[in-house]
Amino acid sequence: MPEALADVFSPASWPFELSDLPQPAYLVGGAVRDGLIGRTVTVLDLDFVLLQDAVKTARTLAQYYDAGFVLLDAQRQIARVVFDQVTVDFAQAQGNSLEQDLRRRDFTINAIAFDPFTQTFIDLNNGQEDLQRRLIKMISPENLQDDPLRLLRGYRQAAQLEFEIEGQTQAAIQEFAPLLSRVAVERIRTELVYLLNTENAIPLIQQAWETGLISPWFKSANQQFQRLSQIDVSAIKLAEIYPQLWVELSQELRDTLKISRLSIAKLTCLLNQNTSLAEAELLQLKFSKIELKSALAILKGLSQLELLKTRDLSLREQYFLFQELGLLFPALIVSAIADGFSLESLSPLINRYLNPTDPIAHPKLLLTGNELMEALNLRQSPKIGQLLLEIQLGQIEGKITTLEEAIAYAQKLL
Repeated sequence: MPEALADVFSPASWPFELSDLPQPAYLVGGAVRDGLIGRTVTVLDLDFVLLQDAVKTARTLAQYYDAGFVLLDAQRQIARVVFDQVTVDFAQAQGNSLEQDLRRRDFTINAIAFDPFTQTFIDLNNGQEDLQRRLIKMISPENLQDDPLRLLRGYRQAAQLEFEIEGQTQAAIQEFAPLLSRVAVERIRTELVYLLNTENAIPLIQQAWETGLISPWFKSANQQFQRLSQIDVSAIKLAEIYPQLWVELSQELRDTLKISRLSIAKLTCLLNQNTSLAEAELLQLKFSKIELKSALAILKGLSQLELLKTRDLSLREQYFLFQELGLLFPALIVSAIADGFSLESLSPLINRYLNPTDPIAHPKLLLTGNELMEALNLRQSPKIGQLLLEIQLGQIEGKITTLEEAIAYAQKLL
């Protein structure tokens, strides 16, 4: 066994002792697959199949090691123990038999078991052979029908592993594609986000649409495939000249949202370019408010950049563009380059964004709302926000440079 596999298959690397597990116990799923091909992962995720007492074992481990415990499925006896940097799932074998459990899984490469007590592999479906061939191959059509999310998951895993989908499996996915509509949209959205976050997955996203898996939710996506196909290329081109923009593109929208800003740019290519229809598509898949707002901001920004084809943007137009986008500005630029805009035409805006003292991209208020109310003896009202905006616009147009001028300008507007 290669040394690279030791971290996954050696109990010494686990957050608990092998003796804590009942016999027999089997390591299964993605950890085995990734270990066999030497794939590195940022977070260790272990899945064990037990023939009995799965939930009891998980609960006992959590209590003994003061780890987190989550009952995932009481009926199917599945529980999770959350250690620092390691997540461990325990599941009761389907039919109380390892053989039955492995034969009910989705793809052969995910149906390999490892017995840590004997240090042997149980591979009833020739999954190791398919790993060598770099193939995503179904165990049976019935298994895909049992949980239609597996149809989309096949594309996600093909993208992440850089594998091909085997011919008969591809045919079955296309045949069963309509079944995906029976799956909860939250699960579909999660798989889609995995795909969007995966580097070089764009051809597989397009194939998933053409197969009919995601087209019910993105009916007009084929009109934007040209832009989608250029997103990753544009991001690399941008990173070579503006590395800071690449750093920002690769960051997640929020710590609690596992979707990057670059992935949001890709998502906009699947959406209807009419923002009202795009919003409906995002709501149908139950994207969060910040994901929805971010995607629509990029679509609106692209529409505004169309003005560059005939004239320069006014200072006011630039100000509102930066205010609307904030940290999503690099995602807009990548989308624009993918859409055919030259880097030269966008460089004035990029330089403004990268200059922290630029008054258009990063304006600084001369006074606060409270200071304005005190200076003019005003009460709190929406008018305060309107006055502050006009003062801000006056600043960027050079009409106002001092606090006194700002107060006088607001008095004049009143």
